[in-house]
Amino acid sequence: MLAALVWGSRQFGWEIPLFDPDKLLLLVVLFFLAKGLLPAIHNENFLILALITLFLSFYLVPLQLVLFFVISLTLFRFLKVI
Repeated sequence: MLAALVWGSRQFGWEIPLFDPDKLLLLVVLFFLAKGLLPAIHNENFLILALITLFLSFYLVPLQLVLFFVISLTLFRFLKVI
């Protein structure tokens, strides 16, 4: 549902206050990929990672967001958090 709203806002030019629609669409794709590739991921840990990544989207460029997300998932997996 949220992915459809982000896509619709990007297509129709709707403004989402404080957020860049391109970054939000990138985050939605990353979340879908992570949840699809790691089905055993714990929802609580994934929610915390998602919230931190969402708030970092205010300050970071898209490449840094992708790097943070991938490195965090790798460390979570390595440390047996997820």
